[in-house]
Amino acid sequence: MKTSTGDRAAFSPAEFAALFGKEQTWGYRQLYSGKVKATTEYGRTMIPASEVERILASAGIYEGIKTKAPQSKTDIQKLTPKLGGAWQRYLLERRQAGAKKSTAQTAAKVSASSGRLPWAGKVRNETAARMGGQPRVKRVKSI
Repeated sequence: MKTSTGDRAAFSPAEFAALFGKEQTWGYRQLYSGKVKATTEYGRTMIPASEVERILASAGIYEGIKTKAPQSKTDIQKLTPKLGGAWQRYLLERRQAGAKKSTAQTAAKVSASSGRLPWAGKVRNETAARMGGQPRVKRVKSI
């Protein structure tokens, strides 16, 4: 049987993919998704040449990416919701309130701990207390 794809009657998935300039996995994906029909008689998966011709016949002409008309600034502003910057005001108020609160809390903690940060030395003290007040001993590898 002579076809437009040469004198081949059928192609393996790898050969089929190579006809389209793709990798072998692409050929198998086309099979598994049902876009291409194949025969699996006699222990080998083969894609008939008629399937290649069908795909080539159904292919359209590429016309490139359609360009959109540029939008003016007023058109873009019409698309944005009319909140009047409510979200920005909310964030600004929250940041200002958080900044006042966090600086006041940190100053109070530092002054209460006589100039030291409140968490300094806490972990080591808890570990020493758990070990019965003994300092941690490092193991040394003998030579």
